[in-house]
Amino acid sequence: MFKKILLSITAVFVGGFLTVVPVFADCPENCVPTAILGENGCKCDDGKGSSIVDILKLVVDIMTIGIGILGVIGISITGIQYLTAGGSEEKTRKAKRRMFEIVIGLVAYVLIYAILSWLLPSFSGS
Repeated sequence: MFKKILLSITAVFVGGFLTVVPVFADCPENCVPTAILGENGCKCDDGKGSSIVDILKLVVDIMTIGIGILGVIGISITGIQYLTAGGSEEKTRKAKRRMFEIVIGLVAYVLIYAILSWLLPSFSGS
């Protein structure tokens, strides 16, 4: 029964994320619409190519989105495990431990992001 509930909740989360469609702005000539890089949803070609900072920004933005989604899913699943522990001390302890590990992982990512922004001042600007 628990597996069916978990599977249905996972299907709702995945279905919700698959239906998200980015809205692209009208970009001027020599610009490419993108939802992640650039100002106002446009990445314009300046003829210099991509710098390492632009590539790093793209990678970190994708990682931030992925870690955020995984964090929400992990906390939701762990919350369900905690609620359905049924008074079992072992299951409750495992769920609390898993929740603690997820929160520690999210805090670690925030610290890494802050350190990266501090080391590369051009990284935090748009």
